[in-house]
Amino acid sequence: MKDALWDGVLSVVDGLTKNEPGHFSSRDVANYSDDEQAVTCQMKMGQDDGTSQVYDITVSVKVREDSADWYWAGNGAALPGSVEESRRVVVEGNHYVIGSGGNGGFGGRRFDIEFFDGRRVTTHDLWSQGTIPPKHRERYPDNARFAPQPERSRFTAFDLLMEED
Repeated sequence: MKDALWDGVLSVVDGLTKNEPGHFSSRDVANYSDDEQAVTCQMKMGQDDGTSQVYDITVSVKVREDSADWYWAGNGAALPGSVEESRRVVVEGNHYVIGSGGNGGFGGRRFDIEFFDGRRVTTHDLWSQGTIPPKHRERYPDNARFAPQPERSRFTAFDLLMEED
């Protein structure tokens, strides 16, 4: 964060030296807030009459968590709040929905899903809604796992053609 804040100060300094009257004469070192979410710096620009314009520059960033409540409650988008339970797949805190039967999600890749209630579903139409924020995981607990895929052997039909004499 500190580097980004300092880059912001330098951007302001650059803009002032290009757009304000006078000539650059000095800039203080960075003074960071205790939480390192703000930095202050003073810059002086000398004027033709011998005075200086003093600029007190503050760059700050307010960090807050967004749990996407509107989305996970089903208020903003149709999914995941209003999806049928039989199509809901939650694996290791990640939310997926089995599509309506076409080939689509993940490029049509095959997924074998083992639900904790005993169902087993194979689909080529699985869609991801992303990682469920911690505050919503009680509402959407894990309900399945992806079944292990058998190891495939390498396709070797063309190997003989590639051999050198």
